[in-house]
Amino acid sequence: MNLWNLIGLIAWLLILVYLIFIVMNIRSRHIKMIVSGQRRAASTIVTDIVEVLVLFGLLWGMSWVTWLRPVDYGDTSTISVKHSYANLVLQTGDTHSYYVAVRSGNGKDPVRYFTYWTEGAKYEITSRNATIADGPEPLTIAASGYPWSKKTLTKMDKITEKAYVATYTGTYKPTFLNGLGMHVGHNAQRFSILRIPNDTFVRIDPLEDED
Repeated sequence: MNLWNLIGLIAWLLILVYLIFIVMNIRSRHIKMIVSGQRRAASTIVTDIVEVLVLFGLLWGMSWVTWLRPVDYGDTSTISVKHSYANLVLQTGDTHSYYVAVRSGNGKDPVRYFTYWTEGAKYEITSRNATIADGPEPLTIAASGYPWSKKTLTKMDKITEKAYVATYTGTYKPTFLNGLGMHVGHNAQRFSILRIPNDTFVRIDPLEDED
C-alpha cells in the first residue's frame, strides 16, 4: 500500500473509534439516568443527536472522498496523465481483413467487447473503456472527454495509415485528498481509441443471447 493511502486508513479507523466512543457514551449517560431515577433530559437527547450527526457527517465525508468524488481526468494537479500508442496488426478473415473484432454481450448486457492486435500481443477491452474511430477525424465524441494531443493523433494518422491504438491512462497522484480516499497509485481511468481507416476493417460478430 502506498504510504499516502494510510491517511485514509487512519481516518476510517478514527471513525470506528468514534463510533465505539459514542455508543459507550450514550449507553453510559442513559444508564446513569436510569440508576439515579432521573427523567430523560432535553440536554441528554440533544447531546445524543449531535454525536450521531457528527458520525453521519464523518461517514458521508469519507464516503464522498472514497467513492463519490468526481474525477477531472485532465487535472494534472491530482491526476498523472500518460498517453501510449501502438500500431494495429491486420488480421485475415474468411471474407475480409480487419483490425478490430467486435463481439456483443447478451441481450441484457449492451456492452461490446473489442479485440485488437498489436505486434506480438492480443488485447480485449470493452466499450466502456474504448471507442472505434473510423471517420476522417481520430477523436470521437466518446474519447473527447479525456485529454489528448490532437497534433499527435493527426501525426499517428499519417505515419500508420490510420491503424493504431491510442491509450490514455490517468493515475492518482500523491495528494492529501487522494490519500484520504486511498486512491494514490491507482488508475483513475484507462481509455483507448481504436483507430482504423474505415468501418470495413471491423469484424462484427452477431449478438449472442444467453437466455
